[in-house]
Amino acid sequence: MDAMDNRYGVASGGVPGPEAGGLGEMSRAAPQSLQDLGLPSLFLGQLTLKHCFYMDVFTLGDLAERLKISPSIISQVLDYLKKAKWVEVRGPDPMNPVVTALSLANRHSLTDGGRRQAAQLLEYDAYTGPAPVALKDYWRQVSRQSIGKAGVTPDHIQRALKGLVLSAEILEHLGVAAVSGKPLFLYGPAGNGKTVISQRLSRIWEDEILVPYAIFVDGQVIQVFDEITHAPSEEAVSGGERLDRRWVRCRRPVVTVGGELTLDMLDLAYKPTLKYFEAPLQLKANNGVFVMDDFGRQRLPAQELLNRWIIPLENRQDFLRLRTGQKFAIPFDQFIVFATNLEPHTLVDDAFLRRLRSKVKVDYVTRTQFAEIFRLCCDQYHLEFDPEAVEYLLGRHYDNGQRPLTACHPRDLLEQILDYCRFHQVAPRLTPENLDRACHSYFVA
Repeated sequence: MDAMDNRYGVASGGVPGPEAGGLGEMSRAAPQSLQDLGLPSLFLGQLTLKHCFYMDVFTLGDLAERLKISPSIISQVLDYLKKAKWVEVRGPDPMNPVVTALSLANRHSLTDGGRRQAAQLLEYDAYTGPAPVALKDYWRQVSRQSIGKAGVTPDHIQRALKGLVLSAEILEHLGVAAVSGKPLFLYGPAGNGKTVISQRLSRIWEDEILVPYAIFVDGQVIQVFDEITHAPSEEAVSGGERLDRRWVRCRRPVVTVGGELTLDMLDLAYKPTLKYFEAPLQLKANNGVFVMDDFGRQRLPAQELLNRWIIPLENRQDFLRLRTGQKFAIPFDQFIVFATNLEPHTLVDDAFLRRLRSKVKVDYVTRTQFAEIFRLCCDQYHLEFDPEAVEYLLGRHYDNGQRPLTACHPRDLLEQILDYCRFHQVAPRLTPENLDRACHSYFVA
């Protein structure tokens, strides 16, 4: 296949500058030539041959669907594969003899030589997904749909955090942090809502972005689209061949990690069986939200993790390394939320805290907030709310410094009551007796 024109190769290390374009453009035009595609023609021919290996007979339309590129480009590639005697024409399907202008119904199959060649390629690289996008095109698209360019208003904050009992001051701080797109540091005592706030923040952005199935870097494929991380839009994408189908229309991604996070998860993951790379977490989270819950409780030291990210947080780009040693830059565009119940100065130094633009303390709740959370939880569990029972609880188990007013206690105590009543098969009620029993079981003496 070295006879194919390879003038369409792309350099991997360059970082394109910002390009004018509408925010979050949802319609990338489908490339109509090898040059528009931005991929080396040699690579595309090999990828097509590998796809052919897994089909007994196939049509031009079959390949166009699998590679997500236009039939006009597939036709050029097939012409070469036929000249190399790796693919042969089998003629139209006798069950469907209609032949279109592009010969979409003409069947093809691999020759014996083509099957051997494809098997050798699969030994080296088993990727047989949609055609990847060039790294420079990925940079441009991430810049167009940057989370820092998305508008955030007080209405967005109110809608995303609806049902949570938070002070107006905290809502204000969260909104300012979100509109900046810069990292947010949530800290404070355990059990007061940092995790649920972090999860809810992802609801602020309701727009959609384009995510590539994979990107191409120095002859290597890096799989980006992940069905767990990326939620494709429910709205059907119209336009057919006019749209570049190598990109998936998705909601902004949300990646959440906790104590299981390791440095390896922030680097390219090479799949030794399939022989291609899977994108690290921060690459999958681009244009979305990255939540690092229970920060400081990871298996690796917090300072080591922060040293890994101190440059990306400053320059908005990260560097990854291929197995060949080749280093290349990727965009680092996500709203990062660090949530911890540990003392901040025991985790990070002042230099790193300076890079975390917004710091919001989620503290113990007030007496009024505690009662309101109780009321909301009663509504959730279909129990009749009794303010006098809550006042009894506060006077008996919280006042005079017995324990702080923690936001999670109303939910947990109600669940203790529900469990007790279900066990004894009696109707659950919010009574002083039930609250005393729940506290005795829930709190440590």
